[in-house]
Amino acid sequence: RLKTFRPRVSEQTHLRCPVLSLSSSSSFAAMFRRPALQLARAVGAPRTAASAARRAQAPRCFASAASPLEATAKLYEEVVAKSVKEYQANQKEVSADLDAELASNKMVLFMEGTPDAPRSEASMNTVKMLTQVQAVPFVSVDVLAHPSILGYTVTKSQRNRGPHLYVNGSFYADHDGLLAKFNTGELAKSIGTEGTKSSGVFGGELPIATY
Repeated sequence: RLKTFRPRVSEQTHLRCPVLSLSSSSSFAAMFRRPALQLARAVGAPRTAASAARRAQAPRCFASAASPLEATAKLYEEVVAKSVKEYQANQKEVSADLDAELASNKMVLFMEGTPDAPRSEASMNTVKMLTQVQAVPFVSVDVLAHPSILGYTVTKSQRNRGPHLYVNGSFYADHDGLLAKFNTGELAKSIGTEGTKSSGVFGGELPIATY
């Protein structure tokens, strides 16, 4: 036999709902008239000709939300500003280390992420361009590793947008500059290498990577 399950609830836990008093029929009916009246005023016709004229003349204004691109650009500018302040607070130590990298390497790329794992579209495009022209070897520095690194290259290059490529210790170009040089063939002529490309049947093609 199946037994009916009845939960035990103490009297103290009973929920007591307020009872609506119907003693006054006028007040009870008014509760339903008010919302109906408000709805009629909101969607119905204006009550007077003057209010109708005002509504016809008044322009409809909508709050304009900020563009996602503008919001992203503003956020990036804030990140750059904070990074520059961080660099200025540790300028002596940061400059000593990164200046040494620029002096000891022919090409240094300040980018988001690493060449095998770029963390922005601009950084990925830059690595592709340098690979295509065989601009090797170059050293990459991840600006996301510490804010002062981004502040260093922004201050030195006077360019807020990365990546930044340095050649022989001097700023060479940012992403847009590299793209322009790549499209005109100047990038391959100035820092490209033909000796590392394949020869024979696959002459001029990129070499096969070995790990």
